[in-house]
Amino acid sequence: MRAVDTVCALSRYDYAGAVLKRYLPVNGLVFDVGAGDGITRPKVLGAGHRWRGFDLEPINDLVQTWNLSNPCPVSDTPDAMLLLDVIEHLGDCDTALSNISAIARKGALLVVTTPNPRWSKARWMTLFTGYQTCFQVADLDNGHVFPVWPHVMEYILAKHGFEIVEYATLDGPTCWPSLSALHRLPIALASVLVCKAVEWRDNSACGMSYGVVARKL
Repeated sequence: MRAVDTVCALSRYDYAGAVLKRYLPVNGLVFDVGAGDGITRPKVLGAGHRWRGFDLEPINDLVQTWNLSNPCPVSDTPDAMLLLDVIEHLGDCDTALSNISAIARKGALLVVTTPNPRWSKARWMTLFTGYQTCFQVADLDNGHVFPVWPHVMEYILAKHGFEIVEYATLDGPTCWPSLSALHRLPIALASVLVCKAVEWRDNSACGMSYGVVARKL
């Protein structure tokens, strides 16, 4: 897997908006796959693009139904697609990416974000509990079934015709404990020191999530 290009404190929504501004000419058509209630729509419109939302179970009229196990329900060809914190929910990632790839023209962007298995907290959580952060047994209730390591992300995207052009960690490095944590400062401080030591050694450990920008070959 390539080295981290960017360590940033952006959320996945802000990251997607920033990526579209940097990589996509104005007035591009953006498919937001897994759009939820359309939370990313203002970011896409603010970047000067057209937005079209899809979700497995739409909760408003802005978003259209698309089960990624099936081909895309529309014939439009997007200039970019967003897959923000969706891939970890996919029980059949291969079929989903095949259907996404099928509508992507050459040069189209794909922006994917997902929980970062290399996050410093995830590393010590796995060490002490045997389960990775965001993929604990309780996270099955959130539909988290597929932890995607960056080298696996690169492999599965390449398999479906995408080349990664940017790899960034999101949500920022570990913060120092606040004054409100003073009553448990020794424990909190020890945890932060461990995380910061890991992040100092390896910047891929910065950030609870990571994102990649890929282009269709």
